[in-house]
Amino acid sequence: MIKIFTILVLITINLMAFDYSTTPQAKAFINKMHAKYGFSKSYVRNILKHAKHSSYALNRYNGTIKNATDYSWARYKSKILIPESIELGKDFMNRYSHSLAIAKRLFGIDKEIITAFIRVESKFGLYGSEFRVIDVLTTLAFNPNRKRRFFRSELEKLFLMARKANVDILELRGSFAGAMGYVQQMPSIYLRYAVDLDGDGVKNPNSMSDCIGSIAKFLKHNGWRNYRDTVIKPVVKGNKFKRLRSRVLSRYSVNTLINYGIYPPYRSGSFYFIRLYNGNGYDVYLGDKNYKVITRYNHSKQYAVSIALYAKALKK
Repeated sequence: MIKIFTILVLITINLMAFDYSTTPQAKAFINKMHAKYGFSKSYVRNILKHAKHSSYALNRYNGTIKNATDYSWARYKSKILIPESIELGKDFMNRYSHSLAIAKRLFGIDKEIITAFIRVESKFGLYGSEFRVIDVLTTLAFNPNRKRRFFRSELEKLFLMARKANVDILELRGSFAGAMGYVQQMPSIYLRYAVDLDGDGVKNPNSMSDCIGSIAKFLKHNGWRNYRDTVIKPVVKGNKFKRLRSRVLSRYSVNTLINYGIYPPYRSGSFYFIRLYNGNGYDVYLGDKNYKVITRYNHSKQYAVSIALYAKALKK
């Protein structure tokens, strides 16, 4: 038993010190970054040489670690949609009123929805920077896991992002998935929506002002409208609603909803039907086009409804 344990420890140590720059996959990656984007081969090779294996990140995506994070609706409600959490949001809006006002002027997005994104993504910067991004993305790009192709693409984008922003790629920090900053942006999202809102010449994922701007830009470019309800709570009669399919973007006409005992406040059009288990029963909501916009950032019902309700609570 001791011998087996010793072998496992040695394997772990060797893996932690593994030089990714020497693998055939990495060599192909280096050649691609040079041919397609003009990076120096020696630069890319040196960066990969300094990337450290992240066992935790890999185990989150290869099936070794299961249910490590509770994404249930009950948890969202108990952590985010509570008075203490709402007060944090109001304090944030006061502290960053200037940046939020600039974002409103440039992109036309209300401060409450921007604040809601930052609360849900990182609790205003409390978490989301536990790992070096280069370690996470290199590990996930060059080891078998369910999203390896995606992470390989994000590793490419990380190099492009660091070059464009003129930042040290080895210093960028994020989550176990490689998402960075206060709004947890993957490199590809950064390249599309990054904003230099504070005017310092750098689109910085670790600048709160810049993150405010990037969320506002994301919302505007995806069709957000401040006047929409986002989510509403319908009148529900009986239990027939439990038989209606509720995926992230399950959309039904008003007539169909009524046939299942769900009565919207409006009697025309269609809505996204959202049924969420709260631990004791179900909460039912109906979403509009704004709800769909939120799901483009994170394809989750719980996530989208939490952000929508948090933003509404900040308006009260």
